[in-house]
Amino acid sequence: MAQTTDLNDFLQPGQPLPPDSIMIAKALEILEHSPHGQQLTNFVEKKDITIKIVGTAQPVTYLPEKKLVYVGFNRNNAVSPSRFILMLAGILREAQQEAAGIKHPDLKAPLSEHKKASMAKHEDKVWYICTVATELNNQSAFSGYKFLDELRKMGHNESLDLYIKQGQPK
Repeated sequence: MAQTTDLNDFLQPGQPLPPDSIMIAKALEILEHSPHGQQLTNFVEKKDITIKIVGTAQPVTYLPEKKLVYVGFNRNNAVSPSRFILMLAGILREAQQEAAGIKHPDLKAPLSEHKKASMAKHEDKVWYICTVATELNNQSAFSGYKFLDELRKMGHNESLDLYIKQGQPK
């Protein structure tokens, strides 16, 4: 019988989803095994971030307030555990950016300012997700999660290739 402590056990096709609190707790527990993921879990605790899961047609994350993050996916066709963890890492990084004062320009600001800020925030978020994915992927305990494969499925091929080519942070 499989251990119920593995997030993979909770998110299997055709199986009912566990309570949201268990999914979130297990994802945060796994993130703690990555130095950059640990920074995110510390941030959640220190800033009292609320994480909510919502049913959506497509996988999506949303940060409506600096202390409230949403991870959404189709509950009838749940995302893989690794995608859920990477989505959570990404939206928590966005929350960190907001808490650090890295915000989008005022709505009346020129389009060029919006593009510049949005691209900088997005690049930082993707770099961070690549780092977390690589750190977790390098651990034998998480080999079944295939974090790098999932990152590629999420459409981050070029970013991951560039990240690997440039070398991982020490």
